[in-house]
Amino acid sequence: MPEMNITAFVESFANQLVAAVEASTAQRIQAAIASAFGAPQKSGLGRPAVASVATKPATAKKGRPKQFCPVPGCENVAAPVFGMVCAEHKNVAKSKIKKYREERRTTPAKAAKPATAKPATAKPAAAQPVTAKKVLSPKAARARKIQGQYMGALKSLTGADRDRVRQTAQEKGVAEAVKLAKTLRKSPK
Repeated sequence: MPEMNITAFVESFANQLVAAVEASTAQRIQAAIASAFGAPQKSGLGRPAVASVATKPATAKKGRPKQFCPVPGCENVAAPVFGMVCAEHKNVAKSKIKKYREERRTTPAKAAKPATAKPATAKPAAAQPVTAKKVLSPKAARARKIQGQYMGALKSLTGADRDRVRQTAQEKGVAEAVKLAKTLRKSPK
């Protein structure tokens, strides 16, 4: 009789141990998945921990800007259901729509804006204003190029060689550091 009780106790203990290990493993897997997707960590049963919620900043999600119908004079919002035109112009030929889009791209923003009697705050402009690309001075362009070469050269080096190149950059300049890095990279160890 005592053997039966011991066997029953051992089996019960083994079952409880297996259940605890499985629960712990499941909890760790859930925590890993939750942290991968940015979900707040749970402090156990119930609500999420206050610290994890408080440390995560609330960020406003930026949405895509509304796309408007390409037909001249139309200020309705375009929809993918209608082929990126408004419901009113869904039956317009695709070749005409393509032509309208080309015209909008080539004309300046002021000319592309349809003339209507509505106030300016009613809807945003159909075309975004074209901004000029900033042109770097030759001196700034050379500086950026040499900086890129320096960063690339540092990536190819390790340990003492990298420290030596950094020291040279501080003392003699980035151009000299790039030359040194090229010689160090070519020399076998």
